[in-house]
Amino acid sequence: MSHYAAQLDAAGVCIAITETPEAQAGANIVAIDAYDTSLLGQTWDGAAWHAPAAPAPVRHITPRALRMRFTSAERVAIEIGMLDDPTAAMALRQQAAALRAYMGDLAAAQYIDLDDPATVAGVQALEAAGLIATGRAAAILAQDPQPAELP
Repeated sequence: MSHYAAQLDAAGVCIAITETPEAQAGANIVAIDAYDTSLLGQTWDGAAWHAPAAPAPVRHITPRALRMRFTSAERVAIEIGMLDDPTAAMALRQQAAALRAYMGDLAAAQYIDLDDPATVAGVQALEAAGLIATGRAAAILAQDPQPAELP
């Protein structure tokens, strides 16, 4: 008579299925009724198996696609915000330089990850600086990638 078992890792995820002539026992062993490889990758909670959660969708767009999510007026405000005025206070010059650096980083990227904390912080900083309207950062970042925006 064969005995079947699922071997679990420390997180309770099934990493192997075995068939042996003797019953197996152990903290990381769960007896099962048949040689069922569909359990591989599933999690055992002590009472039932649970399929792994689907991975979050990748939300990458091209740098141009991100730029086009801003209105024309917002793009103009960002361009003006990047201008350096040598007669301005150093704090304003540093803000303009930081904006130029951020926009340069976006332009040099192969793709923009809408869920990357740096992307989120950068778009939120545009809103905080008044270059885009209140609530626009969330709207720009929340929209799922459209086919024409994909890298």
